[in-house]
Amino acid sequence: MNNFLDASFLVIWRTILSVVVIFILAKITGPRQITQLTFLDYIVGITIGSIAAEMAIDTQIPWYLPIIAMALYTFMTILSAFIADKSIQGRKIFTGIPIILINKGKIIEENLKKYNYDINDLLTQLRVKGYFDLSNIEYAILETTGDISVLPKENYRPTILKDISVPTTQSGLFANVIIDGNIMEANLRNMKKDRKWLDNEVSSRGYKIKDVILMTLDSEDNINIQLKNQKIKDDEDNYFL
Repeated sequence: MNNFLDASFLVIWRTILSVVVIFILAKITGPRQITQLTFLDYIVGITIGSIAAEMAIDTQIPWYLPIIAMALYTFMTILSAFIADKSIQGRKIFTGIPIILINKGKIIEENLKKYNYDINDLLTQLRVKGYFDLSNIEYAILETTGDISVLPKENYRPTILKDISVPTTQSGLFANVIIDGNIMEANLRNMKKDRKWLDNEVSSRGYKIKDVILMTLDSEDNINIQLKNQKIKDDEDNYFL
């Protein structure tokens, strides 16, 4: 019984100590939202949590050794943040840099693949931002936080319509009828179209379905086609610093 109580009290005080240490280290590194964490921050956070758990349970390990390890991991995150702040190359290594996913209205598939970003992920993020029609977008940039920044084309930039007394009409939903060269049969049927119509629309523009990364169709039969393997011109940069 005494051994049980002794072991329990030992685990309790080591657990409390580990929580206090984590709290202090978090204060040292400063408050940041989840979206502000770099890849290194994420890895270090998981590792420190594992060390703290081991410190609380494994009573065979001297209590001060896990604290030293957690302090070193914290120092590494502070050092990486300092280097990223002082050096552009360091920033590229530790935090990454924003990359262009849509350039002048065209999807840059090469950059999607480079960052393991799926076309469906891109469309979802754009819808969350309120952009259902890719023809309204001039640039879309994947930030280092994983969020997407959108610059609409000039005619589609936000304005307060009530201030300029312009009558408005409700836009219908957009359907993705081709994604990654695959025909979305259900979406095509929902838009009251068939395969023959689709083949004709694509071929009349000189394209093949297998070469289309995305084709959208709205309720007024407006079509937007994005081809695979579109690239940014040599005199333009893929990245934003």
